[in-house]
Amino acid sequence: MGILLVADVGGTKSEVALYEITSRTFTFLVGKRYVSSRFSSITEVISSFLTDVEATPQFAVLGVAGVVSGETAILTNLEWEKIDCTVLEKRFGFTETVLVNDLTALAGALPLLTDDDLVELKPGIEFDNEIKGVIAPGTGLGQGFLLENDGHFFARGSEGGHVDFGPVTEMEMALLTWMRWKKQPVSYEMLLSGPGISVLYDFCREYYHFEGTGDDVALLGNDVDRTPAIVERGLQASCPWCHKSLELFLAILGSEAGNLALKLFARGGIYIGGGIVPRLSGRISFDTFRNRFVDKGPMAKLLQQIPVRLIVRKEAALLGAVRIGQLFLRP
Repeated sequence: MGILLVADVGGTKSEVALYEITSRTFTFLVGKRYVSSRFSSITEVISSFLTDVEATPQFAVLGVAGVVSGETAILTNLEWEKIDCTVLEKRFGFTETVLVNDLTALAGALPLLTDDDLVELKPGIEFDNEIKGVIAPGTGLGQGFLLENDGHFFARGSEGGHVDFGPVTEMEMALLTWMRWKKQPVSYEMLLSGPGISVLYDFCREYYHFEGTGDDVALLGNDVDRTPAIVERGLQASCPWCHKSLELFLAILGSEAGNLALKLFARGGIYIGGGIVPRLSGRISFDTFRNRFVDKGPMAKLLQQIPVRLIVRKEAALLGAVRIGQLFLRP
C-alpha cells in the first residue's frame, strides 16, 4: 500500500491528484487543477499542491505534454525548465518517479473507462487484443496507442501531431498555401488544436465572403485567446466564419484520425481525447468527420469497421497515470 501522486501536465492546465494504491486497487484521495501559465515549473505546481493538501506521497507518475527522454522531459507548448525525476525525488522525497508522455497516460486509461466515459462517434467492430489509437486535440495535438495482449500492457504516446499537414480538398490546398506564407513547415498540430482553431478562423475570413454577419471575433485581436469565442459562435451559428472553422476542423481531424487508424492498423478502435471535441459533441454534425475518416480509397472498407469513440471523462489521463504506477512502481 502506498500514496501515489499523479499529474497531467499540459500547456493550459495541470491536474494533480493523490491516490492510495496497491498493485491491484486504487482509491482517489484528493485532486486539484492549476493554470500552468501561472507557474514556472512542475516543481512549483507540486509544491503548491502538497501545501494545499498537506500530504507526503511516496511515489509519483507524471504525464507531460512534451518530449520524454528517460528521467527528463521538456514541455512542447510551455516555457518551463526541464522536468527531472532526480530533482523531484530530492525535493519531495519520492521513493520512485515515472515520467511519461501525456498521451501515454491517456492511452493507459482506456481499459479503465466505462460506457459512461465514452461517446460513440462512429460505430464499428472492436477486436480484442488489437491496437487502440488515441488522438487528442487540446493546447497541442497528442497521438498515441495502447496494446494489450495476453496480459501484457503497452501504452505509448508519440509526437505524431507534428507530422506535415496533408490537404485533401481544394480548400485545404488553399489553406496550406496560405499557411506556408506565414510559417513552414505546416503540421497537423498547427490546425487541430486550440490555437489552430483561431488559425482556421483567420483563414476562413479570407476564404469566404459573407455580408452583414455582425461578427466581432476579429475585433478581439491576437492578444487574447479567441478560441472559446470562435467555438461558441460557431456552435450557435451566429458567425458563419466561426461555423466554417469548426466544420473545417472536424474535416481535417477526420482525415488525420483515419490516417492514424491506418498507420496503427487500429482494429481495437480510435479514441479521441483532449478538451476541444467534447465541447462540440451533440452540438454540431460529425458527418464530415465520419466521411473523411473512411475516405481512404481501397482502405475504406477497413476503416468502416473501425469504431471511433470520444473520451468524455475529464480525469482520464490521471487514471492512466495511476495504472502505470500500479504496473511499474512497487507500492
